[in-house]
Amino acid sequence: MADHQDTRARFRRSGFTLLEVILAVSIIAVLSGLMYWFFYNAMSTTERETAQGRDVQLVRVVLDRLARELRQARGFGQEYGAGVIGYEHAISINTTVLPDKKLMYPRSIKDRQEVGQFDLQKVDYYIGWDEENPDENGDPRALGLVRRVSKTFLREVIIESDEEGDAGDEEKAIAVKEELYAPEIKFIEFKYFDGTCWWDDWEITRGNALPQIVRVTVGFEPVLPEEEEMDLVEDDFLRDEEDKEPLAPDRFAMFIRMIQADVFFGSRLTREASAFTGSESGGF
Repeated sequence: MADHQDTRARFRRSGFTLLEVILAVSIIAVLSGLMYWFFYNAMSTTERETAQGRDVQLVRVVLDRLARELRQARGFGQEYGAGVIGYEHAISINTTVLPDKKLMYPRSIKDRQEVGQFDLQKVDYYIGWDEENPDENGDPRALGLVRRVSKTFLREVIIESDEEGDAGDEEKAIAVKEELYAPEIKFIEFKYFDGTCWWDDWEITRGNALPQIVRVTVGFEPVLPEEEEMDLVEDDFLRDEEDKEPLAPDRFAMFIRMIQADVFFGSRLTREASAFTGSESGGF
């Protein structure tokens, strides 16, 4: 009888009490929670950095292309319009281009001839707005950055495809191409520097009508367009660094030097004169 009781006592001592089980489960739960929190934060950080890197790459591609087209804008002559006609949230560029390589390929007289290409193109950038499907506040919905190209200069028509319904190459069928170039970018802003002052708009059509610098700012958060009179920009471009306000976190800016602009600042005098007279002067 005594041996039986000793065996039961040793059996009870070799097990776990309820308190020990509760403590063990609690410790496991805390460690599991810490591990989940660590991996969740690590994954969130990775996804956020990946998204930021993707956004930066997109902005770089867009701004590099826009800068290249601005630097190739024509600065002289008026046969085909001004090189740059700009507003606060839209710009039109008459830029020079090289024909496609396919036009250089040898062809026989039996082959279909490619549509000729002009060495100037008119390129427009602006934010597209959907007014028919407003957001929850009743405001127009931003669709993204639109890029419109007039490939055949001063020819605002679309060439119809042949009767056989050949969908073929779009380059031969479309003279004006309008596309939602970057739907992620929902804000764009332009400022124009004449050598002394910054302006909200730039509409000079005579002489070398290019600004000295164009500042382009793009962002991912839309801002509703406002109808306001364009005039001299009262901002912090020319202030000291410590007095400048930083850009919003979702915005990126580039200063594009117009190397083909008038070195004698004739466009600045024209822009100043137009601001005081309300109309463009004859150029200087």
